[in-house]
Formats: sequence, structure tokens, C-alpha cells
Amino acid sequence: MKKVLALSLALMMVLALVLTGCGGSGNQTTTTAAAATTAAAAGNKTTAAATTAAPADETVVLQWYARQGTDNDWAMVEEAYNEKFLEDINATVEWHNFSNADYDQKATAAMSAQQPMDVVFTSAAQLRFLTWQKAGAFMPLNDLLEQYAPETLAAIPQYVWDGASVGGQIYGMPTYKDMSVDMGFIYNQTLAQDLGIEEKILNSGYTYGKDLDAIFYEAKELRDAKYPDWAKIYLISHRQDMHIYYHADTLVSIATAAIEGSFKNDGELAEGKKIFNPYATNEYADAIKLITRWVDDGIFPFDPQNADPEGALKKTGASLGNFTWGTVVPNVKQYDAFDQSIIHPTHSFTYTGYIQAVMNAIASHSENPEKAMQALNLMFMDPVYSTMWRFGVQGTHWNLVEKDGVQRVDFTGTRNEDKSNRGFYLWYHAELGNLFTCYLPIELADDFYPELEKMNDNAIASYYMGMVADSTPVENEVAAVAGVVAEYHDTLKMGMTPNVDEQIAAFNEKLNANGAEKIIAEVQAQADAWAAENR
Repeated sequence: MKKVLALSLALMMVLALVLTGCGGSGNQTTTTAAAATTAAAAGNKTTAAATTAAPADETVVLQWYARQGTDNDWAMVEEAYNEKFLEDINATVEWHNFSNADYDQKATAAMSAQQPMDVVFTSAAQLRFLTWQKAGAFMPLNDLLEQYAPETLAAIPQYVWDGASVGGQIYGMPTYKDMSVDMGFIYNQTLAQDLGIEEKILNSGYTYGKDLDAIFYEAKELRDAKYPDWAKIYLISHRQDMHIYYHADTLVSIATAAIEGSFKNDGELAEGKKIFNPYATNEYADAIKLITRWVDDGIFPFDPQNADPEGALKKTGASLGNFTWGTVVPNVKQYDAFDQSIIHPTHSFTYTGYIQAVMNAIASHSENPEKAMQALNLMFMDPVYSTMWRFGVQGTHWNLVEKDGVQRVDFTGTRNEDKSNRGFYLWYHAELGNLFTCYLPIELADDFYPELEKMNDNAIASYYMGMVADSTPVENEVAAVAGVVAEYHDTLKMGMTPNVDEQIAAFNEKLNANGAEKIIAEVQAQADAWAAENR
């Protein structure tokens, strides 16, 4: 009783700080982290009192907090779920569904008030995973997974579990989907074949943007000669993600570790152990110069945010393509004027924050953790449960058909047939489960899952997978540096800044004046301590 009371008080304190905040999202995160540290110091860091599994003949009602709206046919889906849960594990679920906009406030209030809870959605931004884990709000799952969900434990790669672990204990079940940053390049296959450069694109060894540099210039020269009217149209849509140019794990603010193989232009950084400021590296300077050159030479558009706001230029087929994040297989016939294809980088990369973006945990005050884990195992591993989560009720919202010996989802004659007014359609619904166990809609490419699996298999995990740095000791510096990054980087990455070297030098001078070196030193110390225990 004393332990439960202490946990309630600790969580109430967290709620007060979460709801009042400190103005900006960065300050809010560090404030709640500090509250969690206080709660952990009170003795509530890992587990609540042990619970007893319900007798086999006793029906259990699980309280499930989900980040999911209740539009359209949710009541129908909920009823179907409960029929299946009752039959399979003698349990039903009372769902507490909230929209993306409302989830954090509603779930935080419920957790702080110690409302009955079993399964809860958690992420870095909503019902903040690390904040509440430190406060003892989530149950360690290792033993529960081994006993009640061995299929899920075996199906998900170890690097994913590492990303959801704290101190060697798993506290969240990450959705298993695309698990890495994969900056593919979608190209206009019709134009590439017309210009005779498709084989060069396919054999480019693409990993970073610079690997396509020569091909882009050749394509523009060929295109402009053959189609003079397109000469003033940019070749590639501009995407402002630095992941295209180097791969890195950002731990706190500017404190970064390289993904092994990247930052080769900066010596010891490539190993991935040293914490550094990416904006002070050769890799960053080279990337900004490349972007600027592409803008100057018409590869990228000038003023990309206003270059083609309605996509009219792209629809003409004059553009060779665009970089994309996480696209597995593009819609080949998306545009009337041309077909599309994609190349993926030779490797993608992953890090703790990516894994923790969408997870489900079991509340430490759950009265039925065993049943909760059984229910999660069904949602992760049973194809019907997995497909219902995304497309609704079989026979009502989707039918199971066979294509080339593989079972697929067909919406013909169902409440999901009308694409403009579907009854229940949440593809691919990253909030829960294992995407690979969902029956694939017949309208999607046959190689969708193999390509997605290849993306995950090619992922290089950060050396610091599983580590989450505490920004509290440098929260003032983090806030100050964020303003400097917004002032300089947000302009530099657009490729429209003259005197790039001078601007990058001024950028870093101002970063250092606002505490960049203190942030790096603090995170390096934490990283060294973490590595001593975990590597």
C-alpha cells in the first residue's frame, strides 16, 4: 500500500509538471525528465507490487489506452475484437481511444491519477516513455515476453528490443514495421529509360546524395537537349533532410554520434563512439556546398517551398525524381505522364529514438499483466488480429483472397471498397503490432514485404542503441543552441545562402558562444558511462 501511494504521489508530481510545462517543448521534456528522476529516487524506479494471474476460468477486462480515433466503424471493430479475445484468452478489452492531438493529455492524466490501466501506448512525445519509465510507471517485460509472447520475442530483431530497453530490461513493445531511416530515391522510370540512364541509376551504389551527383548532371544535360522547354524546370525535388548526406544518431540537441561508416571525412568520428557537433564537421560543410551547387545549377529548385506548391511541374514528367523517407515500393502509376521506380540506399540506419517512436507498454499497476501480454502477442503475431487493426472486420471491411498462392486482402464488395468513404482503413497504422503479420492488400506491390524486410535487414544500428541521454544538466544550453540552429541551419540547408564557408563559421562560433561545447562534454560523459556498462 505504501509503495502504491508513493508511486501515485510521484506520478501526480510528473503530471503537474507535464501540464504546466515551461513554454517550449524542449524545456517541457527536460522538466518532466527531472520529475521522473525525483520519482525514481523515491524508490519507484522499476516495478510495482507483484500481481497474480487471473484464474483460467475468470474473464478479465483489460483497460487499453490507444492513440487511435474512433471514427466510422470503430464500434463494430471493437465488438469483433472482444469476441475473439474472449474466445482466445478469456478476456475482453475496454478501449480508451484518443486522437493524436488528445492522447498525451488524456493518457497522462489517467496515468497520474492511477486509473486502471493495462496496455498503454507510449512514445518519445506522447505519454513520454522515458519520463514515465523512470517514474516506475511501466512494467519490465522480459519475463512476460518469454512466458506469454515467445513468438513476438523471436520475430523481432534484437536491435529493436535493445532500443526499447533501459538497463537491460525491456519496457516497451515497439511496433515492428520500417525500423530504420531509409532515404530512398524515387525516380521517373519513363524519363530515365528515355534518356538511357536507368542502368546508371540502378548501378550507382547509392548510399548518400553525392553518389548520384554525376548522374544528375548527365540527366539534366540530356533532358534539356532533348526537351528544351524543360530546361528551366528543376531536375530533382528538394527534400531538406540531412540524412540524405550523412547518417547520424542525435542524442541530445547537437550532441551526435556517427552511424558507423558515415563521417569518414572527419577521422575518428566514423567509428561512432565519439560525441560531436555535426555542424562543425567536414561532412556538414560538404553537404551544404553540394546542396547549394545543386540549387545554383538547377538540379534542385530555388526556393523549394514555393517552387511547385501544387505539384503541377512534377506531373508533367519533367522531373527525374525525388528523395523519400521510408517509401518501400512507390505507386508505379501515380502519375499519368510516367511510371516510377525506386532505389534504396546500400544501407539504412537506426537509433534509439526511432525505435521508441511508437511503442506499447504494460502499466506497472496493471492487475492483469499476463493477460495483457497474451493480448499483445495476438495483436503482434496473429494475422487476423493484425489485419483487423488496420482494415476492420473480415467479411465486412475486407475479404481474404488468394493471389499466386499467397493470402491477400481484397476490399471488393466491402465497406472499404469506396476509397473516398472507407468504413475502417488505417494502413499502415504504426501505433501497434507487427506489420509483417498483416495480410497485404491485393492492390499493393507483391514485393512490398520482401523490400521492407530488406530495408530492416540492411539497417546499421547506432553504437549507442538503447542509450537515452539526460538533457537536464544542460537544459539552458540546449534551449539556447536550438535558437542558433533555427537561425543558421534552417537557411543553409535550403541551398540559397551565399558565402557558405563564412556562414558555417559564424554558425559554429555562435553555437559555441551559447554552450555547444558544454552539451558535447556532458553527453560524452554520459555516453562513456553507458558504454562501460552496456558495450
